[in-house]
Amino acid sequence: MALPLDRRTVHFYEVEMQSWTRSAVESPATTTFPRMLACLDALKVSLPVEVSKRRLARTSLVDAIYDSTNGWYELLLNKADAAVSDVAFRDLNTAQTRKAGKTKTEGIEISSHVMVRPNANGHTATVLLTMGAGVAVKDVTALLKMLSQRASRLPAHRELFYFDNPSGALDEHGNPEQYRVSYRFIPSAYKSQTLANALRSGEFEYMELIAHEDRDFDSGGNLKIEQQVVRVTAGLPAHVTGAGIVNAVRNYLKRPDAEHFDTLRVRYKTPTGASTSTTLDIAGLENAFTQKETIRFSSEVEAQQNQLSQTVLNEMRKLMRSVAS
Repeated sequence: MALPLDRRTVHFYEVEMQSWTRSAVESPATTTFPRMLACLDALKVSLPVEVSKRRLARTSLVDAIYDSTNGWYELLLNKADAAVSDVAFRDLNTAQTRKAGKTKTEGIEISSHVMVRPNANGHTATVLLTMGAGVAVKDVTALLKMLSQRASRLPAHRELFYFDNPSGALDEHGNPEQYRVSYRFIPSAYKSQTLANALRSGEFEYMELIAHEDRDFDSGGNLKIEQQVVRVTAGLPAHVTGAGIVNAVRNYLKRPDAEHFDTLRVRYKTPTGASTSTTLDIAGLENAFTQKETIRFSSEVEAQQNQLSQTVLNEMRKLMRSVAS
């Protein structure tokens, strides 16, 4: 998959860290996300680290930076996919084409930049992930789980994985009996954004009311109407609010000829100036939705990297600072 050199789309996720145990303890203790990330950094694993391997694809951690000041992890995950066809090049002057020459055992490799920042509650983290490489948030959680398992085998990190039994029982040496915990990392889409918040910090561009239909367009019934779209703009975009949109849409839908609209798509500018959009069910205009943004660069960034790109990270850091912890 080809990525634009001057931009990336960033998706926002939340990951919850949960502890579990094979002992009889019903509510096992847990460490905090900041302590876990500091522990994982202390492992100083030799890179690259294989995260997942399938017959035709492999995902690896190839670079990592632990920002001790902010307490977050910056990761570079590369995915090599042999199922992707060979790359073809065309000379724009001569129109001649050539293939890169990928062999059957080679995969096209693309990089994904990832940021993991613990939240104030101590047991969740916000995750930012650049899309287009085929890397998913489940690869990030698989990496966290794998590294935590490595840490659990080292005496230096014992206090994150062994806790005193709440029953107060003692072992044969008279010390508190301890039980062992393991950790799992549960991802979910980051749904803290609402239309009201998006337009409070950003600026409205336009919206579209969409009706999904299935009716004849011609008398023979061969041509079908699948969608009807009404685009709405504003004379003063800065004056448009989330509440104003909700009220306007609800009033519009009271018209007999507008009852069939079921979806609203709103395009707006984020605080960073990037243009993005969200699509909402008419019945849930005030619901939270998954946040995503497009970041743009002043210089080109190749799709494949062997080291974290500061150009990409600088823009992602701006996004991370805009997310409440």
